[in-house]
Amino acid sequence: MDDEDISVVAPSVGDIDQSLLLQFSCMNTTDRDELVSQMQRLLGPSLNHNTASFFLDMSNWNLQAAICCYLDYSVPPKLPSMSLKAAQSLESAVGPLTCFQQHWSIANTGTEAWPGSCRIVQTGGESFDATPVYVPPLPPGHTTNVTMNLRSPSAPGTHRGFFHLVTDKGEQVGDPLWVEVNVESEETMALAQQLAALPVPSSPLEDSVSQMPSQDDQMC
Repeated sequence: MDDEDISVVAPSVGDIDQSLLLQFSCMNTTDRDELVSQMQRLLGPSLNHNTASFFLDMSNWNLQAAICCYLDYSVPPKLPSMSLKAAQSLESAVGPLTCFQQHWSIANTGTEAWPGSCRIVQTGGESFDATPVYVPPLPPGHTTNVTMNLRSPSAPGTHRGFFHLVTDKGEQVGDPLWVEVNVESEETMALAQQLAALPVPSSPLEDSVSQMPSQDDQMC
């Protein structure tokens, strides 16, 4: 009999892992050490014996359930993406403890919609008595306008505050936001208002021009 050439295709690592996972998910084995060993083999050397035992025990020693549970805990969720498009700030000074509004235009620059739990909170700088503002579940590529009610600090001077979009777990997302306001004392504000109400005196040149006779008067 003539020998025939037989070609054997070796399975890939992924195929072996899938085969093992299917095999052990269907077995009612009581060999816990073997289950721990196979879970470590499937998930790699970074998974130690104690961690594998913990997730297997939590999953009633079901290998497939233990692996799914481990992946849910170990793989961090993807954070939303946000970019600042525009900001509208105060252009004039305000008095101490004065309420005002700060406006930002922000965009979802990611590939997934924002969850409804995202909100803007103050994360640094001087306190502006900011209350968190929740943002809508914005689809990818869309822009929304956010308005935050703030109150200026009590001390005169230039004050800055920093804000961030955060998730329900407090993770900061995207570009930082900020506000800058110039606070003047009540005396300074009152003096500025009095000066603004005073009539503007005319210059000597303007007086002399107004007293010059017109051409019609010179012709008479």
